[in-house]
Amino acid sequence: MINSQFFDSVLINDISVISGVRYNGRTVDNSYSGRKHHGFLYIHSGEATFYADGTEFVVLAGSLLYIPKNKKYRMVYTAESTTFVVVNFMLQDLNGKNTVLFENMELVLKDQKTNSLAQVMTKFELCSASKNIGALFRKKELMYRLLGLICGGGSHSIREGEVDARIARGVYLLEQTYLENLPIAQYAEESYTSVNTFRRVFQKQFGISPIKYRNLMRIDRAKELLYEGSFTVAEVAYAVGFENIGYFCRYYRQITGETPTETKRKNH
Repeated sequence: MINSQFFDSVLINDISVISGVRYNGRTVDNSYSGRKHHGFLYIHSGEATFYADGTEFVVLAGSLLYIPKNKKYRMVYTAESTTFVVVNFMLQDLNGKNTVLFENMELVLKDQKTNSLAQVMTKFELCSASKNIGALFRKKELMYRLLGLICGGGSHSIREGEVDARIARGVYLLEQTYLENLPIAQYAEESYTSVNTFRRVFQKQFGISPIKYRNLMRIDRAKELLYEGSFTVAEVAYAVGFENIGYFCRYYRQITGETPTETKRKNH
C-alpha cells in the first residue's frame, strides 16, 4: 500500500496515454534498455504475460499493474485480443531527483463491482485524444484520482463507524468518485438498498441530499485549484465535474459568496 504522505514530496509530470487493442502474440520487449517512464497498465479485457527477473506472471482483465522506470521486462499479449490502457508518467522529489512508487512491478489494484478504476482509465483515453491545455490538466487530475484509488486500496473500512451501515458503501463510492456524474441509483446499488432508502438515510445522516453533498465536495476542490492560480475558471469548472461554466460560476457564488474569479484574484 502507498503511504499517502509520499505525495506531499513528489511531482508528477510528463503524463501520456497509449490505448488500443493488441492480438495474441504481440510482444513489447524492454528487456535490454528498460522502460523510459513509469507506467500504469490497465487491462479492460484479455490478458498479458510478463517475463522479468527470471519469473513469469499474468495480468488479467480488471487489473492495474505498476511498472517502474528503467525496469527491464518482456510482455506478450496472450489472449485472442486484449484491450488496454497505459498511462506513462515521471516522478520526481522536490529536489528534482527521480523517484519510484515501488522498486519492482506491482499489481496495485483490482477493479471492483463499481468499475471505478475502469471509469478513470477510460477518461484517460478520452483525454489522450485532445491536445488543449484543459486536457493536459485533466490528465493530471485523473492521475491524482487514480493514486487516490490505489491509496484507498478499494476498501470501504474508512467509513466504518462513521456512517449508517445501510449506506456506508454508497457514501464511500460517492466520496471516491465525486468528480464523476454517477446516478444516485449506483450509490444505492453499492449499498444494496433502494434509491428511496438511500436518499432518506443519506438526508438524515448529512442533512442534505447526495447531489448537494457531491457538489459541495466539488466546490471545495475548486477552491483549492483557484487558490493554486495556474488554471482558468473554465479549466477548474471542467476539472471538478461541471460541464456548464455558467452554472458552475453561479453555484460557486451561491455557496461561497464570491465568484470564482474573485477567489482567484484574492489569492494573488
